[in-house]
Amino acid sequence: MRKAAFILAVAGIFLFLASCQFFHESKLPETMGVSLVSADDYNNQGIAWRCLGELDQAIECYDRALELDPDHAIAYNNRGVAWRLKGDFQQAVKDYSKALEIDPLLAAAYNNRGVIYGMEGNLGQAIGHYNKALSIDIFCADYYNNRGVAREMKGDLDVAIDNYEKAIEIDSEHAVAFNNLGVAMRVRGDIDQAIDNYNRALELNPAFADAYYNRGIAWKMKGDIRQAVSDMKKALSLNPKNKKYQIFLAYLESRL
Repeated sequence: MRKAAFILAVAGIFLFLASCQFFHESKLPETMGVSLVSADDYNNQGIAWRCLGELDQAIECYDRALELDPDHAIAYNNRGVAWRLKGDFQQAVKDYSKALEIDPLLAAAYNNRGVIYGMEGNLGQAIGHYNKALSIDIFCADYYNNRGVAREMKGDLDVAIDNYEKAIEIDSEHAVAFNNLGVAMRVRGDIDQAIDNYNRALELNPAFADAYYNRGIAWKMKGDIRQAVSDMKKALSLNPKNKKYQIFLAYLESRL
């Protein structure tokens, strides 16, 4: 039992990122309580609801945006993100595909459809979609991060590291890319480098539970069980229902 728990834990956690898009906005719009008139207004409020975790209300806003403007590719893309977060991958892909039918140059929709393929294990399709997204927008850190994850899942570790480093070069505050680079460094056997990257991810996002979990694995591999336990407890305090965290913490505490 203990061996199985440890094997599960050392798999590490790396993350894909989906892309929402505002219409002519660069940050979360302050739309709550504001009168909504246009499709763009409803699209932006849909993003606001999604950021609050209110997915059904987000979808209602995107639906309204598309009633007002049936060719609103960005609203289709964003509704697809909400469907994915609800676990409806089929509906998400349908929305991403419709977005691309309307706007074949919508890089975010290629990225997001790639995320679905990656989560389903269709890594070749995922990588192809990230390549297409990057052919449209070569300065998006998320696309490099996601291509890195797919490459790592295929076993192309050096290529994955190159992609994570490119994401960080573009966005030096990309906590997810630092986390994913840490996972890759750990797999390569460079535990100190892995910890350095997890540290950076946590400086950027102190509530990043998976980074604590991954750093805990690295501390275990260095033989520092107490540090590993500390990180696992922090991860669990941020996400108390996570079974993987619970299993690994129980394993570590049995070694104290």
